[in-house]
Amino acid sequence: MVKYTYTHLDEFFVLSQWIEDVKGPFGLRPPPGDWASFKARIQALNDACPPGESVKVIYAARHGQAEHNALADKYGEGAQIKYPTLDPDLTTLGRSQAFETRLALQREIKRGMPVPSKWFVSPFKRAGETCGIEWGFMFSDEYEIDGGNYNGGKGHGVNATVIENIREHLHVHVCDKRCSISQLKSQFTSFNYSKDMIDEDLIWQPIEIRDRETEEELVARRGEGIREILEKSQGDTYISITAHSGTLRGIYKSLNVIPRKLVVGEMNILVIRVKELQES
Repeated sequence: MVKYTYTHLDEFFVLSQWIEDVKGPFGLRPPPGDWASFKARIQALNDACPPGESVKVIYAARHGQAEHNALADKYGEGAQIKYPTLDPDLTTLGRSQAFETRLALQREIKRGMPVPSKWFVSPFKRAGETCGIEWGFMFSDEYEIDGGNYNGGKGHGVNATVIENIREHLHVHVCDKRCSISQLKSQFTSFNYSKDMIDEDLIWQPIEIRDRETEEELVARRGEGIREILEKSQGDTYISITAHSGTLRGIYKSLNVIPRKLVVGEMNILVIRVKELQES
């Protein structure tokens, strides 16, 4: 198994407040909006990389508000005990948040922002629909905020690969238990699923069987998810990952990025130098 080390190249983006980033070029450092220079610098870094090294640009997004988030906002942290919600969907607000990011992406792409060539997504519905809304315009999806029928179902035609190991932090609450793969395939018809994904969710367990996933377990599992993503994106510089708050915290730790809590609907752009470890 190939292993990797990571270095966060933090000179490219300011990870500031999303309310500001979404209005501009996603925190791109001055001169703001100079995507041509950014792409040229990334290309030059990759050209200079020795064998076994590369630079990746990751569009890391948290899903928009989902039903369990709305319940927590209304009833507090105990909401999922009182109102258990299996693999919750996005709320109307969550779809609006994803749509706001979609508009920001469309605006910046017109200004020269590079686009991903691979998309990866958590198996949960809230992440899948967020990815679809945000990136569907790349796949001829004409999204209407008040609903409609879309190519590729809730995936809006996005050719995303589902990665089990970038699902949310394993909690005892059923909001972190996914639907069956057969159900997901019927709703997200444009997504790609690994043949070894088991139909029923056997990873999530109730509190009677196991406690919440520890932080160490979280980072280890997300590290495995990142490794899988790298294996599936050989030769791709720009990739998209849509997941969850806990997932992204674990991913940031795995990538040696200072962890931060992303608000619902937030997207950060990370530049990472990846180095393959030599097997002894």
